[in-house]
Amino acid sequence: MKKQLARLLALCLCAALTLGCIPAAMAETVQYKDTVTLATGTDQNYMDGQMNNTNDKVLRTVYSSLVKRNTQNEIVGDLAESWEVSDDNLTWTFHLRKGVKFHNGKEFTAKDVKASYDRLLNQDDPVRYTSTMSFITSVTVVDDYTVEMFTQNPSPAMLANLCHRANLILDADYIEKYGKDLGLTAESCNGTGPYVLKQWDMGERMVFESFPDYFEGEAPTKNFIIEIMPEAASRAIALEMGEVDIADGCSSVDVLRFMEDENDGVAVNFYTYQGLHGFQFNCANEYLKDTRLRQAVSYAIDRHAIIDALYAPLGEYCATSPLSEVVWGYYDFGVVEQDQAKAKQLMAEAGYPDGFSFSIMVVETYNQALASAEMIVAQLAEVGITATIEVVDNAGFKSVMGNRSYPGENFPYGMFIMGFGPGSLDADEGLRRIWVTSPNGNNDNNYGWYSNARVDELLNAAAIEMNEETRKEMYREAMQILYIDDPAAVFTNQRRLIYCMSEKVEGFQVDMRNAINYTTLRCRAD
Repeated sequence: MKKQLARLLALCLCAALTLGCIPAAMAETVQYKDTVTLATGTDQNYMDGQMNNTNDKVLRTVYSSLVKRNTQNEIVGDLAESWEVSDDNLTWTFHLRKGVKFHNGKEFTAKDVKASYDRLLNQDDPVRYTSTMSFITSVTVVDDYTVEMFTQNPSPAMLANLCHRANLILDADYIEKYGKDLGLTAESCNGTGPYVLKQWDMGERMVFESFPDYFEGEAPTKNFIIEIMPEAASRAIALEMGEVDIADGCSSVDVLRFMEDENDGVAVNFYTYQGLHGFQFNCANEYLKDTRLRQAVSYAIDRHAIIDALYAPLGEYCATSPLSEVVWGYYDFGVVEQDQAKAKQLMAEAGYPDGFSFSIMVVETYNQALASAEMIVAQLAEVGITATIEVVDNAGFKSVMGNRSYPGENFPYGMFIMGFGPGSLDADEGLRRIWVTSPNGNNDNNYGWYSNARVDELLNAAAIEMNEETRKEMYREAMQILYIDDPAAVFTNQRRLIYCMSEKVEGFQVDMRNAINYTTLRCRAD
């Protein structure tokens, strides 16, 4: 009977619509908000891909690159329509889109590509990722819409590396005008991406407005706002109260609460991520510079207990490698199992049978960072190792990470929480940038001053090895050393991206690097 009544009502509505007598309110299409707001825990340190070391979440609202990864993880054209490589694999030619505009109305040309790479590759005045992209020797302009990129050696990870945030293309005029101050204010940002950065109150809020001349078409949502809320509880409350539409980095407690309450209007979505969490060793520490003591710490820790207690409710699980399983070159070594007897044996061999002590630095913007450190401290105590915890805020964390002088006189910690994940989704950047010994001794991205001659040899050789199977084997051997034989860190959990959002949000897409596709995002107004 109910089905028959439903069919009858549908027929009446269709007839009314045909005759033009349906009430106006019923004939309206779905209405969408002109503003979507996301709450997140950390601000950007730079809106400049060459200097930014925060995350990939925001940069691509403003900037584009020659090539990019889509949400299916495929490498596709962005500012480049097509490309080819020479027979000797040393010259890459990119054919650029025509008619692309910067946010200030200026036409994008090959000159902007060259200026961006001249800045990125300048060894005399380096930016953060100069060494990362140093396999490129130069870029030349062929004509307004063609550039050639040269490498000293064959580069098997070329296109993957070009997807890294460092390769986002800047305006040549803004490079000249702002120099190293580019990307520190809204006024200094001028890209070709889908949104214009209109306002930036650092540490508080970022306001973006859709760019009507974006080459792939204007985004469906006019305004996008990011609210900086360091406390996870504050983000969850703001979402529940309807003050924001999307929140990331919610606590395990809030995620589970949202999942259990079917009537709260909040959806919890999980996404594949290329990141790991772990506790990196400071290899300049008086004790932890000894491989045996780092191994002892590693074997003293029960990773299963940490993940079961803190991360399993979020769908996360134990790391099994220095790379995430979604990164090219990953190898599954299994979980390093707790072995307290082996830890004590290694301590005795190193001359510290009664233990030693060090501090662990955590910043609570990493999910469950303090709770993880507390469990590690308790587990280390069981084998006689005394560890203390020092909590720093985000500003303090960035300041400490900025201390690059070996052996880190202002870096007193023996271990520190860290996220690991290459923006290229390739082992070259995921391993070589972080673990190879820096030629200047400062290890700009190797925050723990790790140095192993065999790892250096393998990672540098793999960077130019065109045979995929040979290259994978080189990475496997290097990771065996980094993970077990001469551990660089205690890798704990394989992360997942978790976004809690209003059930009215539609078209939300995020890739494995946590780069959101803002061109499909919208939220119903009803």
